[in-house]
Amino acid sequence: MSTPQPKSSAAFASIALLALLLVLVWLAQPSESPPQASSFTALPPLALPSLAEKEAAEPLPPASGPATRIDFKLLDESRQPDPLKMEVIYPPQLEQLDGRLVEIVAFMAPFESLEDMSECLMLPAYVGCFFCAPPSFTQVVFVRQKDDGRPKKPFIEAPSLVTGTLRLLKPGSRDPAHEMEMIYVIDHATVVPYDGSNAPTRVPGHWQKENPTAANLGNAPVKLDPIQPADLVPVIAKLRGLEVKKPIKFTTYKPAELESAVEVRINSRRAAGGWATHQRVWQALGFADEKDDLRLVLRGITLQHVIGYSNAAGDHIRYNGDLQLTQPATRLELVKVIAEALLRQNHDLRHLDTALHGDTNTDARLAAAAVLQGDLINTARRYAAHHRLRDPAPNATFAYFGGYPAAKMALQQLETLPWQMGPFFTEQFAPNGEPQALDDLLKKPPTTTAAIIHPVFHARPQDDTPVEVPATFADALRDEKPIATGILGEAALLVWLENGRALGPHMSAADGWRGDRYAFWKDGTLLIQTHWLNEDEAAEFHKSAQPREGFKVIRKPSSRIVHLITGAGKDTLKP
Repeated sequence: MSTPQPKSSAAFASIALLALLLVLVWLAQPSESPPQASSFTALPPLALPSLAEKEAAEPLPPASGPATRIDFKLLDESRQPDPLKMEVIYPPQLEQLDGRLVEIVAFMAPFESLEDMSECLMLPAYVGCFFCAPPSFTQVVFVRQKDDGRPKKPFIEAPSLVTGTLRLLKPGSRDPAHEMEMIYVIDHATVVPYDGSNAPTRVPGHWQKENPTAANLGNAPVKLDPIQPADLVPVIAKLRGLEVKKPIKFTTYKPAELESAVEVRINSRRAAGGWATHQRVWQALGFADEKDDLRLVLRGITLQHVIGYSNAAGDHIRYNGDLQLTQPATRLELVKVIAEALLRQNHDLRHLDTALHGDTNTDARLAAAAVLQGDLINTARRYAAHHRLRDPAPNATFAYFGGYPAAKMALQQLETLPWQMGPFFTEQFAPNGEPQALDDLLKKPPTTTAAIIHPVFHARPQDDTPVEVPATFADALRDEKPIATGILGEAALLVWLENGRALGPHMSAADGWRGDRYAFWKDGTLLIQTHWLNEDEAAEFHKSAQPREGFKVIRKPSSRIVHLITGAGKDTLKP
């Protein structure tokens, strides 16, 4: 059973835009239809009041006549070119139904409480798959049931038929749900159990590897039929449109061996001695604690997402042998590892590997990881859809990995961006998982998180090419040269602005990013030079950064450059 959802739909927008909070985990079905051109509608900004806080608008009259059947396949054709600007392009067929009577088959989800479904959400599938991403903004329909004399409307477990007047978000709409970023509203609705022969079905829950931590989490295990890893290879190759050029050898790790393999990969990002300085930089930014070993924290985060690795040639996979392939969660994770091996057999990924294993440019590393993870998760979702794998139970697959320091929220937000935003990015260019479109992204991937957050930038080289700040930019500012320098990127600056809070309020303040570089001195002084698209964007970032305790924020009049300074030399350093 899903928990009641917050009143404000800003949570949906934050997740869809930069969903690093690891909160709602809902099933999103892949789209199968190409987008169609139409006019766009601009949505209102984030963080709007809840329905309870909105002044009620005068209700519009209900539509009459025969109802037109619509489905989520049609709704999912709406497109969002830039998530921060929240512009929506509706397909023409949907535009024509605005204000008319429609019907749709969907699953009910609570909006405020299970006690009353008078206002509720309708989704394309049963809420609960931990593996898949939250539903996109095109897959959530706000339903307002008509008054039939009952003080409360019941929750319906079965697939439901919703009939009512469709209201698309339009400029100037005063509907409270529209003002809360719900683009689809069905008003004056009736909701009844659907008894059609083609009704969607709820799939029984499955469970993860049993262990002491997971044993108390709930449902009984439901297992899949046994399978050998090699049997998955041709299935995944067909789903992703790849050739099996070489047989893949499978061997297993013990959990401790997997932990060691993850640690080796994390250590490889920096030269000997580099991690101590990097941790100090991350502490200055509020991304890490002094008492923790940053590498152990990162290892703990990684082990929540990784069960194994492919080698560079794509012909050898090692995975955690303690996890059972009869558990759907484990199988889906192995699908991702096999998909990566096949990608390596078919494509030259050295350009991605260079970014993935270099940590002085955090921006490029996260962007490369997001492109790769978006591709792998897309393949795993298609496998899940083909085999009807859904899970209402919590994910306990990795629960037995323990003993790691808890990551600060800011670091968790930053490091999980590839798994959260990667699928969002790839779906913009390959909404149906087209192999050629995915291949094109791998051949020429974005190099900045700005292009991941704003996919429209990837089509415009002038936006996807950042300002290059020389590594020597701060060498002459003090008697001693910096001991470290590196690039943060839009995602890291956004997380810094939010200062460990839920992402959302400062998103627009970071979306004019054009480049940056930091310099760090032995005495703990940190200087960050940031470049912005224009004077207005620089001024907005300058204003948003001002309240950050411990930092001096400097911007000269009419400048596109903003400097951030903290540490021992904060009051004497003059860039």
